[in-house]
Amino acid sequence: MKINFSILILMMLLLNGLPMASSQGGSAAAVSLSCDEGAIFINDSLLEVNFTVACTVSNPSSNEEVISLNATSNEAFTIEAIDDVVVGAGQDVEVNISAVSIHRIGLSKTSTIEIVATIEQANGVPPPTAATSTDTVLVSEGNYIENGCITSATSNIEYILFEIGENISGTIEERGNITFRLDYSEAPLNAANFALLAEMGCYNNVLFHRVINDFMVQGGDFTNGDGTGGHAASWQGYCNGVVESSSSNCHETGWTIPDEADNGLIHTPYALSMAKTSAPHTGGSQFFIVDGGSSPSHLDGVHTVFGHVISGTDVVDSISQVSVGQGDVPLNDIFIMNARPLLESEIDGDMDGIIDINDNCPNDPNPDQEDLDQDGLGNVCDDDSDGDGVSNGDDQFPLDSTENSDTDNDGVGNNADLDDDGDGMNDTDDAFPLDSNETTDTDNDGIGNNGDADDDGDGIDDTTDNCPFVSNSDQGDEDNDGIGTACDSAENIPKEGMPSLGLLATTMAVLVAGLYIGRRD
Repeated sequence: MKINFSILILMMLLLNGLPMASSQGGSAAAVSLSCDEGAIFINDSLLEVNFTVACTVSNPSSNEEVISLNATSNEAFTIEAIDDVVVGAGQDVEVNISAVSIHRIGLSKTSTIEIVATIEQANGVPPPTAATSTDTVLVSEGNYIENGCITSATSNIEYILFEIGENISGTIEERGNITFRLDYSEAPLNAANFALLAEMGCYNNVLFHRVINDFMVQGGDFTNGDGTGGHAASWQGYCNGVVESSSSNCHETGWTIPDEADNGLIHTPYALSMAKTSAPHTGGSQFFIVDGGSSPSHLDGVHTVFGHVISGTDVVDSISQVSVGQGDVPLNDIFIMNARPLLESEIDGDMDGIIDINDNCPNDPNPDQEDLDQDGLGNVCDDDSDGDGVSNGDDQFPLDSTENSDTDNDGVGNNADLDDDGDGMNDTDDAFPLDSNETTDTDNDGIGNNGDADDDGDGIDDTTDNCPFVSNSDQGDEDNDGIGTACDSAENIPKEGMPSLGLLATTMAVLVAGLYIGRRD
């Protein structure tokens, strides 16, 4: 029996799961992936940042391989599609993977991107068994404290939460939380600056270094902690209060914010205001909260008010009352344990106990959430609470959809009132049920008699008409008594000694009948 060795060799190759190879033979499919060593640092992660992951794809086999790359992330990174690469036998190929950080990270955080290399073909044939290689890249974000607390980002975050603590003989005790609402409409630069510093974590563990009872509490010096330091979160064109054309000419520690003090906001109790030197435009990161028992009007128009406390006024009061030493420095460290933007699920702007996302009037306190017309707007903020199509301002019964007017103001709506205008005449008999000055319209011309110069519509003015309520354009007056015949009842009474026309007619009829009967007899 002859054995065809060529066929036998081919069968052995197939059984061993090897791809078809050239006449020189081949080896098992294999791939090795190596990406950036160490973490990729994103310096300003409050912005949308483009970055690149550099990888090396190695082919240790003797086959030419087509290799696909797939990247996934545990965070909000957008990763561009990656084309397949062709790697020759024993060769390496450099691949750059483009990604975009689309989330906003203020505090230090490490995320991951996992890249998987998979052999799709070896020498033009899919490998019989999968061959992959995986590498994980670390992405470090939110390193603002280490990088000096500066950013190019902006902010419109409206609510900031401070968690306050006190160091009592080495033991940290929580004092409670303070929630601020920032006023971007009147102080956009100062509000954004405060929000950015909080979001970047720059206020974390920062002291209230100056406390004066019945005046204010001051903090925000994140560099020195004693009121001599701190700076703005971003470049706003001022270096220590002086206009400067470029940030490159000013070290970040000298960045300051322009004043927005003439904004109409004043230093009422619990106002949040920018601390600065006596020179203009020297505010940076330091702030002060006005004491609950104080209204320092001498600061109005000088320091920029950019927000106010909406929750935690009792915490502010408790800070104001701590014992202080020289320079109004608290004897125990009072500090911000954590500063952060409020989550959407935490915001209760009107402080009625209902978070805004569930509140049918998020800007108006209404803990009962009453909504008469069930339109999704609570009664206190609904311009038409009863849904009757009449705005509350024009509706005398804003909570009664069956009523909106009360002409005579008797407390009974027109729909239920039998005498809407209160003129003593029932609406069904009143030609003008909503006008207490009118009840009758003799000529039905739509003008009530009290206001109509020609009540009977005969073309004669009421002042000269001898029958103003009976149409008589001829103005006949048989007895010349000034009352027209049409309305003069006296002219229709029979005169004494004179039979009336009816009596004469009756008498004549009797006589005729008598004559007729006599003739028959």
